[in-house]
Order: sequence, then C-alpha cells, then structure tokens
Amino acid sequence: MANGDDSFSMSIKQENPTVPPPPPPTTTTPPPRETDLADEKNQSLLNSLRSTSLTPQETETCLRSLTNVMTSSEDSDDALFQEVISKLSGSELQRMAALLTSKSDDRYFLEMARNKNGSIRLQKLLGKSDDADIFFVAAILRNFFHVMTDEHAPYVAIQGMRVFSREKKRAMRNKILTYAVPLGCDQYGSIALNAIIRDVSFLYCSVALFDVVASNARFLSYSRYGNIVVQHVLKHCSLHSTRNIGVSLRGHYVELSFTEGGRYIEEQILGRDETGVLVMTELLECGSDKLVRLATSEYGHFVVETALKVTRGVLFRGLVNKLKPFLPLLRTSPQSTTIAQILESLTS
Repeated sequence: MANGDDSFSMSIKQENPTVPPPPPPTTTTPPPRETDLADEKNQSLLNSLRSTSLTPQETETCLRSLTNVMTSSEDSDDALFQEVISKLSGSELQRMAALLTSKSDDRYFLEMARNKNGSIRLQKLLGKSDDADIFFVAAILRNFFHVMTDEHAPYVAIQGMRVFSREKKRAMRNKILTYAVPLGCDQYGSIALNAIIRDVSFLYCSVALFDVVASNARFLSYSRYGNIVVQHVLKHCSLHSTRNIGVSLRGHYVELSFTEGGRYIEEQILGRDETGVLVMTELLECGSDKLVRLATSEYGHFVVETALKVTRGVLFRGLVNKLKPFLPLLRTSPQSTTIAQILESLTS
C-alpha cells in the first residue's frame, strides 16, 4: 500500500512539474545618438567661447577642443565649426580671437594656420569683426616671416590682406615690403608674393612691391625661387618697372642667359623694344667665343633665338653678322639648329 501511494505521488509530480518563474525583463539603454553627441559637443564649445571667467585649465581644454575642431578633416567637425561661428556675436568672435592668440608663443593660432583645414577655417573668421581682426592681424605680424614661409599659413595672411580694414592692410603691406627679398627666395614665400603680384585686389601693395623687386632684381634673378618672382613682376607690371628691372640687370645678361630662370627673364625683357636693347647691347659686346658658347648651351640658345626673332634694325644686323662666321658649328649643335636655320634663311 505504501508503495502504491509513492507511485501515485510520483505520477502527480510528473504530470505537474514545477515551472520556474520567468526571468525579469532586461532593460537596455540605447546608445546616445550621434546627433545628440554633436549637439552636446557644439553646446559645450559655445559655452566655453562665451564664458568670460574660464579657469586656466578650462581655457587650455577649450583651446585644445577648438584646435581639434579647426584642424579636423571630418565633415562633422567642419559642420560643427560652421554652426558655432554662425551663432557667435561680434563680441563673442572677438573673445574667440583673443583666446586663439592668447598664448605668448601663439602656438594654437600657428598650429591652426599651418594645417590645411585650419588655414581654411581661420580664413573664414577674418573680416567678420574688426575687433576680432585686431587680434588676428597682431598674431600674423608677430610671426610674419614664419607664417609667410609655411605651406598653408600664407593663405591666412593673404585673405587678411583682402578683408582687413585699411589701417591693418597698411601694416601688412609694410611687412610684405620689408620681407620681400627673403620671402622671394623661399619656396612658399615666393608663392605668396606671386599671388599678391598677379591679383588686382592687392594693387595697394603690389605697385610698391614691383619697385622692391626691381631694386633687387639681380640678387633675386640668381635665386631658384626669386627668379620666378621677377618673371611674375615682368608679366604683370608697367613699363616703368620693366625698365627698372632691366637697368638692375645690366652687366649680367650674358651670365644670366646660361641659367634656366635667367633665360625666361631675358626673353621677357627682349619682348619690349624699350628694354630689349639692354640685352642686345651686351650680346654684341661679349666675345665671339662666349656668344657661340651661349648659342649652343642648354638655356642660352633660347635667348639668342628670341633676340633674332624679335629684334630688327642695326642691333639685329649686328647679331647676325657676329654669328654668321660660326654657322657650320651652329648647324652641328642640337641646341642651335633653329639659330642656324634663321641665319640660313637670311642668305638664301
């Protein structure tokens, strides 16, 4: 009987097994949306830029955050930058400019200016507020040569020269004229000068710059980058400046003709009747051996060819007569075949 009761109990347990209670529902917090993070970052930066009582540590954090945004290549940071500056008032832009240039070594300003994206975004800040521009122009002038000889930073200075007030433009102009020669001999400095020379927006500076280049044309013409600056001036300047350059180069035309940059300078000077005589006079005065060596050289033959093509009258005949005795030699040199053909066409 006891066994029967046990069997009955077991059958009841099997028919009604104990079911464990369901687990409590799990609550998962969704990750913050990117737009929320961007808005938070945006507002944090705005608050820092608007604050007038940042601690030194908060100032450093704000500057680092701002630098990261200004130099970032991310589209989201570019959008953030555009939104932030659109919400700043004139006085707040001034505070931002003061903050960017607050370090004694201007390290944050220079870090931005020397970065491709930073340079582009700094340019967008210029001209928005004259009070803000006071800080920007001061930082540029303090670091003028270093700014102008960087790959990206010169564009900040050049944009400033477009949009600054007259007084600030005058200060920039004076620096350009003071540093024109060393800038002209620098790879990136020469690019900056050439941009100023060919843009009519800078006539308030370029006319005086032409005179500085003309006065130093001999030195610049022997420089790898400086000779390109001289070429730009010859292309865009008035006859007055061309004549001044021509006079500065007197006594050096033959030697310059042996150089690549010198060849281009002389071809431009030969292209004007008023100055071409200066080059022709020296070609006729140099010894016959040197003239033939010039006519058969890698770069010099271009100068002799141009002289024969653009010059007429007494000077032309004088050069032809000086070259004719060397016609057989000129025929055999690959550099002087065109010169030989010109001389032959005159005797046929």
